[in-house]
Amino acid sequence: MVWQWNCPQRLIALILLVFSGHSWAIITLHDHTSPLSIGNQIEILQDASGRLSFDDIKNANAFEPSQASRPAFGFSSSVYWIRFRLASLSSNPDWYLQIRYPLLDFVDFYYPSLDQPGTYLHTKAGDMVLPPAGKRTHTYLQFPLINDTKVRTYYLRIETESSVIIDLQILNAQQLAEQTIREQYFQGAYFGLMSVMALYNFFVFLVIRDRSYLYYTGFIASTALFQIALHGYAGVHFWPQSIWWNNISNLFAACLSVAFCGKFAQNFIQLKRYHRRLDQSLTWLSLTAFVISGLSLFLHYQLVVTLISLTGLAVVSISIVAAVFALRKGSRPAGFYLVAWLVLLVFAIIHILCILGIFPSYPALENSVQIGGAVEAILLSMGLADRINTLQREALSASNSANKIKDEFMSTITHELLTPVNGIKLSLDLLQQKSRPEEERQLLKTAAESSTHLQNLIESMYNFVELRRGNARIRQEPVDLKSLLTSVYNYFESINNNASLQLHFNWDDSLPDTIITDEKKLTSIIVELTKNAFAFTQEGYISIAAEQVSAATPLFRIRISDSGEGISREKLKHIFGAFQRGGNSHLPVHGGLGIGLTMANDILKLMGSRLDIQSEVNVGTTVSFTLPIQVPENNDPAHLVSDTHLASDTHLASNKGND
Repeated sequence: MVWQWNCPQRLIALILLVFSGHSWAIITLHDHTSPLSIGNQIEILQDASGRLSFDDIKNANAFEPSQASRPAFGFSSSVYWIRFRLASLSSNPDWYLQIRYPLLDFVDFYYPSLDQPGTYLHTKAGDMVLPPAGKRTHTYLQFPLINDTKVRTYYLRIETESSVIIDLQILNAQQLAEQTIREQYFQGAYFGLMSVMALYNFFVFLVIRDRSYLYYTGFIASTALFQIALHGYAGVHFWPQSIWWNNISNLFAACLSVAFCGKFAQNFIQLKRYHRRLDQSLTWLSLTAFVISGLSLFLHYQLVVTLISLTGLAVVSISIVAAVFALRKGSRPAGFYLVAWLVLLVFAIIHILCILGIFPSYPALENSVQIGGAVEAILLSMGLADRINTLQREALSASNSANKIKDEFMSTITHELLTPVNGIKLSLDLLQQKSRPEEERQLLKTAAESSTHLQNLIESMYNFVELRRGNARIRQEPVDLKSLLTSVYNYFESINNNASLQLHFNWDDSLPDTIITDEKKLTSIIVELTKNAFAFTQEGYISIAAEQVSAATPLFRIRISDSGEGISREKLKHIFGAFQRGGNSHLPVHGGLGIGLTMANDILKLMGSRLDIQSEVNVGTTVSFTLPIQVPENNDPAHLVSDTHLASDTHLASNKGND
């Protein structure tokens, strides 16, 4: 019913309000009344026995005026009765009383009957009361008020296991709708952010298996669940018909939040490295919180709150002390941890100041704890990312140090081994030159081949280490490319004893005979590739070819092809890894160290190129690379490759395999 007011009616109503015979305050509503907190305009009666009925207190004189805008009585077994008087001078027909604390178990609202003056009607609500419709639709408890100039008295009866907080507000329908939309936007943004943070970090945990991410996910998820239940959204959207779970869900979530907070602090700060006793303390406290979370399903509400409050205070205190201790020891994650908790503490203080009325009650400030929690979650996530980067840098530094030590050792040992091996080989060569019986010559030949094999393996190791240490240098000198390739071809042709295997050599006449490059390194690359072709080709052909890439491009290509067993796609992915062998055999039947292709590719990288490998199993393999065509400016003779020098590079005298 919409009331229409004129000036005489307003004046009469105002006179009635002023000269009313009651002694306690009268709340007056106007058209311009903003959402009104009435905590300091009510009267409160504490019923310690909990046995007083509405008829007993309706005319009682034991009510006392409230002294706080948001009265709070902590945990109490008493029943609290609230009384306030209200009159309206507003033309707005719809006004509501809203209780902005959704954890109250039982709330009885008594309001005057318009049909039977002097009698009261009764509405029951609370988080332990299922609404008549069977489903909650509002996060806060709301009761309609009578819009009338007559002064009317309203009563509330509150009984709860949770802390008793009386946060009452009167507002009209439009203000209620605007407030609901504003709060839903804020809470949606908060819960959305927390959900994204939890899901993202959980997926990161699945990938890297770092338990810090798992504990962080548990901490964020349980904290978000606690806030959802605390603000009444869980009872509306998730379990609207579960009264028992709606009553304890916030407590259960708080226990899990404390438990995960302790475990996260341990792993994030890596507390065991800095202080074992504090680490053990957090372990036991976290375990205690997990146990309390299970007991919260059975124990009395107030007892669980007391236990988890003490445990949570201990966890947070020890975590902060541990973070300070670790920070002084140089821990970067501890710095992020302290800043995150400092931010949350600042926002918590702001929230308390708003409750005390020191700060104005703006919506953003009222939700400052949630804002601080969201900022804390972001800072901790940044700290996790920084921690992973730090661990990766430390691991990389340790790996580089280990590789450096290993390379230095390999360089030293190969250098030391080469000296006696060279002496053995020289002695065997001298012995072979003398006239000896056939059997002795055969034994000496075998010994010489074995020493050559050992020498070549050691030289390969030495060259490999030098490449990895960055000591290799590319020389620029004139080289007769055609003579070099011809020498390689002639050498392999001379040692080919397989009638089923044919060697081919193709030369592009458009190429200049002499180019500028590093003769020794180019020779070693071509020999290595040809040697691999020999090792994995039993019949068919092996082709060595040189060609110009195109007339307009100053590049030449060296290509070694074979009709051998080929390389599988899986092995091609790792073919340039150190100590990898080509072919499809899982056994090292071809010998070698498995570093030949790696060395060839590393040398080509120094020369500005790389190996390109095309292969198909049981069809063959083609390995190629390109280099720039640089012609010498003068007519200096090119350095021809002798067969003797070539033989020392091939390592084929006793080693047919992928080095």
